[in-house]
This record gives sequence, C-alpha cells and structure tokens, in this order.
Amino acid sequence: MFRHLEASGRFHRDTGFGRLFHPGRVSLRENIPSNSLHVVIEGNHIAAHVDRVSPLGLRPERPSRYSLRRAAAHNLDGMAQDFVRLVRGRQGDHRSALDCEWLHELSPDLLSEADLLDRATSAWSVQVEAQVTGMLDETRLRGALRAVLGDRHPDHELLVVPCPEESDLDAARTQLQGHPAGLTDWPPLRAALARHPAGDLLMLNINHAACDGFDALRLLQAIASSYASGTAPEAPFDVPAVYELPVRPASAPVSVWAARYRSAVERLRDLLARPAQLAVDEDRDDPGFGFHLVCLSAEQSRQVVSLDRYATSRSFLLAGLHRAIGEWNAQHGAPGRRVGVLAPIDLRPPDWPEGRIGNFSVTARVSTSRRHRRDVGSALRAVAAQTIRNKRTRTGIALLAGLERSGLLPLWSKQSRVVLQPVTRNHRVDTALLANLGHLEEAPSFGERAGETVHVWFSLPARTPMTLCVGAVTLSGRLHLVLRYPRRLFSADAARRFGDCLVDQVTGSGQLPRS
Repeated sequence: MFRHLEASGRFHRDTGFGRLFHPGRVSLRENIPSNSLHVVIEGNHIAAHVDRVSPLGLRPERPSRYSLRRAAAHNLDGMAQDFVRLVRGRQGDHRSALDCEWLHELSPDLLSEADLLDRATSAWSVQVEAQVTGMLDETRLRGALRAVLGDRHPDHELLVVPCPEESDLDAARTQLQGHPAGLTDWPPLRAALARHPAGDLLMLNINHAACDGFDALRLLQAIASSYASGTAPEAPFDVPAVYELPVRPASAPVSVWAARYRSAVERLRDLLARPAQLAVDEDRDDPGFGFHLVCLSAEQSRQVVSLDRYATSRSFLLAGLHRAIGEWNAQHGAPGRRVGVLAPIDLRPPDWPEGRIGNFSVTARVSTSRRHRRDVGSALRAVAAQTIRNKRTRTGIALLAGLERSGLLPLWSKQSRVVLQPVTRNHRVDTALLANLGHLEEAPSFGERAGETVHVWFSLPARTPMTLCVGAVTLSGRLHLVLRYPRRLFSADAARRFGDCLVDQVTGSGQLPRS
C-alpha cells in the first residue's frame, strides 16, 4: 500500500520538517491545495481525513514541500474547527473521517465477520426484497445467485424460511438484516427465501460499503432475469478498483472560498440551531432495527408521483417527511426545531457500464425550519431549492473525490463516506434519511411460473441510535415505503403511527400548484 500511494505521484510523503508532526509514522498528503486527503499509517493502524487547507506549497514540475504560509493557514483552520467542537461540547471527537485497524492472525471465518463498522444487531446493510404471487424454486434460485454473482457464491448463503404469518415474515426480515454480510469474501451479500401464503419473497442483505441502493436494485433485477431465463448474464457482477473506474467525480463548479463560506455558515447554523432528533415515543433499551412496510394505493400514489406537478416526487416525499417529523415532534412536546434529512445523490453517468457495482452515491442534507413546515407549499419550495443547489454545487463530494484520487479503496473505506458526511461533519446531527429509487419501468420478473412480482421493498441503514431511514420505490404505479427504525426510537406500534402520519402528509395535503 505504501508503494502504491507513493508510486501514484499524487502524494507527498513527509520527510524532515514534516516528520516532526508525525514521529514514528508514515504521513502522506495529497498534492492539491484544498480538500487534500491526508493519510497517516502506524503499524497496522490507518487514519485518514480531508484537510480543507493543505500545508503543502505546490511547485510546478518540482516536488512539493511545506510552506510556512500555508502551514499557518492549515493550523488556523484546524484551530477554528477545534473551537467549534469545543463550543458544541464535542471536543472529544476525532478529526479522522476514517480510523481503523486491520488484523493479521485471525482465521478466514472470523475475519469474514470482523466488519469494521457493523454491529451484530445493526448491520450496515442495504435491504432489497421482491415478492411474487407464486412460489420460487430453491434450486433454480441458487443457480441464479451463482450465475449473477459468480461461482464464489456458496450455496449455504441462501436461507429458506417458512413464514406462515406476517409476524414470521417480520422476524425473518429482522434476522436477515440484523447480521452483517462479510466484506472479506465476495460477495458481501446474504440472501433468504421466505415462504409466505401470499407468495414467496426473495430478501437480500447487501453490505452498504460494497453497494448502494441503485446497484442493489440492479442486482435484484439481474437475479430475477437469470432465474426466469435459466442463463447467466454476459458477465458476473464485480466491484471494481477505483483506478479502473471509467469516470471521475467532477469538482464542484464553485470556488474554494465559496465552498468554505457555505461550510462555515452550515457549521454556525448547527451551533446555533442543531437539527432535531425524532422524539422518542417511550423509553426503550432494545438494540437493532425494525421495519414497517407501507404500500400506497394507486390513487394515493398518483398524488405523490404524478408527472404534472411542479416538483419531483423526490422533493414531494422530502417535504412530506419534514412535515411528518415536525408534526410527530410537536405531538411529543418538542416543536419548532430545525429538521435535517439526508438524501442520496447518484454520481453515475448515463453510460455507466453494466456489471459494475459499488457505492457511488453521496448524501446531502436538506433542512427546514418551523416556518418552512407551516404548509405544504412552503416546505416544498424550501426542499426543492436546496435539492437544486446541492446538485449544482455537488455537495458532499469532497471526501469521495479525495478517496478516489488516492487509489486507496478497499471495500470498508467506502463506509466512511456515510459515517462522516462532509457537510454535517457528524452523521448524528441529522434527523432522518430518505432514499428514493424512483419509478421502476418494469418489475423484476422471475418468469410466468413464479407469478407476477407485486412488491419491491428497499431501505438503507441509519447508523445512529435515533435516526430513521425511509426507503421508497414505485412499482406498477404504487409507491412502496419502508420505515427502517432503531428500536430504541420506535416500538412497532409507534412506527405504524409515524407511518400513518407520513402517508397523511404526502397524500392528504390538498392541491399543489401545477405547471
């Protein structure tokens, strides 16, 4: 790894003066003036973060070296960040965006379960499911999994679970999603076949470090197609190394100083008005996550995803979620605070090659105040304006771009992109996450003998103990919502009541302006 970073020509390795700051360690700084990736390695420990101001003075056609002026600016910037953390009572926070160790002397079986960020009861997983009206053949499904994922997919990874009651189905889902899919062996995926009276379900748990929601859906569609046809795709899915990618994240079309100004304003706003957390319905000490599934009727769905609105369904769902959180908190005696919801943005270009999967989305915060949430129109205008701004300035891309330039991208490193957002500085300040896969032009088809695919469910993980994730996908004109909630936050009944509140906000809000 040392040789690879140095040979890339993109990094300056500390010598002389630089070693005073990192005695006994290997320190490598990216050769760019701002948003520079800094990697520090000591033994089997690695830490990395992005410096907004690099202390290096760049010299054309000559090796980089430390500049006293830039080192002073670098230190002042760090002191300012430390001061903000001190005022906010977070002085114990690490500066690192990535901080971990790798292990040397464990067996392969134990290593496969040694996920760096997973917990046994709250795996960092993408949930994606499909339900058919008929039955899926176990042997044929195993063959489809091997065809799509390659011969390295072991047969025992497919769990077959009888689920005669809805409660059994809920338990099977919770069990599958509550245990991590290992990263050390391909594929980082666990699968279950749930036998249900209304039709079988294929459930997938995919490690979020290796796959985002967009590619999780592609995997599901490929497995269904292979099952229906009995043939393999042209090439098994694979996770490419960063230096093999055909595209690079583009820099934001704003100046460095403009980006710093926006970051400073955001941090000041966090200091003065930290985003609210969802109000706890009752004190609980129950680890892990629960899932509440809602399928809107065709008429209800048309109110959300109809094409003649002046805003997209994504913005409409965001506005509805903001208002639902505001109403829920007001009912629990906590009205008026600012709400911050993260929304993923897909970085793939239209000509993204088939067969390559990964985590190539970033999240950006969309905030509303009590004033914004006073009516639907105000909430929608506030949300739509921020969504447009985030796309234009490519909010949240700095850390991803830094990792991409470094060439240092084992699977686990992608998890840091979610754990420490470049905008929020700490993922715990956000109230919720909304991930919308949009409208599926065609349902994943497992063939005539399996019956029609009537439901597709999807959600992303929410790392913090009090953060809710809402996953959305529209299939056959019906909007499917998954509320993935920490059990410390909601009981099953509380999740149902919050789901009802969310549905009311997105379907019963009256007429909106039309284009």
